[in-house]
Amino acid sequence: MLNEGDTFLTADEDEEFHLWIVITSPAEGEVVTVSVTTRRKKSETLVLLKPGEHPFIVHDSVVAYSYARIRAVDDIETAFLNGTAKRREPVSPELLARVKAGLLDSDFTPNGVRHYFQSVTKPE
Repeated sequence: MLNEGDTFLTADEDEEFHLWIVITSPAEGEVVTVSVTTRRKKSETLVLLKPGEHPFIVHDSVVAYSYARIRAVDDIETAFLNGTAKRREPVSPELLARVKAGLLDSDFTPNGVRHYFQSVTKPE
């Protein structure tokens, strides 16, 4: 079962692995996920991650809110079973809070994801 703060890896078409963070508890079989990518010159830098903030992060990285998605829990669980996704360590509560706040603050978060996130989370 997926929980808020869980992470997993998936590979893109170039076989480069990206870390995904689950930022909501499952609601009606769905969760919101955000992608962590290497920091580049034109990266959105709203939420910066330094090496050591998560075991997978070994160089400066960012949360790429433009890739935030609503995903079916069953699809993620199936990806674990067929090997196209790999579970990783959960993020700290502090990092999770930063990532969640960033989703609302980012100009790049897809509107549908932002509205869904607001509908399934309680104000903190």
